Amino acid sequence: MKIKFLIFFLIFTFCSSSEITSESIEIQDFQIQELTYLESNKNAELDNEFLIINYWASWCLECIEEHDLLISLNEIKSFEGKVVLISFQDNTSNSKEFLNKYGYGNLIYLTDVKSKFAINSGVFGVPETHIIQNGVIIRKYLGPLSFGDVEEIIFLYS
Repeated sequence: MKIKFLIFFLIFTFCSSSEITSESIEIQDFQIQELTYLESNKNAELDNEFLIINYWASWCLECIEEHDLLISLNEIKSFEGKVVLISFQDNTSNSKEFLNKYGYGNLIYLTDVKSKFAINSGVFGVPETHIIQNGVIIRKYLGPLSFGDVEEIIFLYS
């Protein structure tokens, strides 16, 4: 049974069109510090050893689809405090309104006012999710995360 599941999982993973590998973009601490927390407007302090960064916007319908998946992912012990949502090309009041409607969960919410961090990270649009390990983007998911994508993240990184 485990072999059948593994074969299914691998086929499903390799057929997914939303996943791309990255061209080793480094994320420096000074770049992270340019981001601000959505609620307090203070500069962000994050450990970039391992992060799951999701770029989203209040006007993005697909972002609604994946929001609960990201909250659930953060509830897994090995990912707790590692799931970061960065609002992209959006204003703070609209972002807060979105979160009041769809829930905050226990995620870290940041803003990238000038989109400088997102542009330096090679963001194409929203939603988009990057896996960062030891300060390097090692994987990108373009478009909304699916349940299969979340399963893959859990399988590979927990």
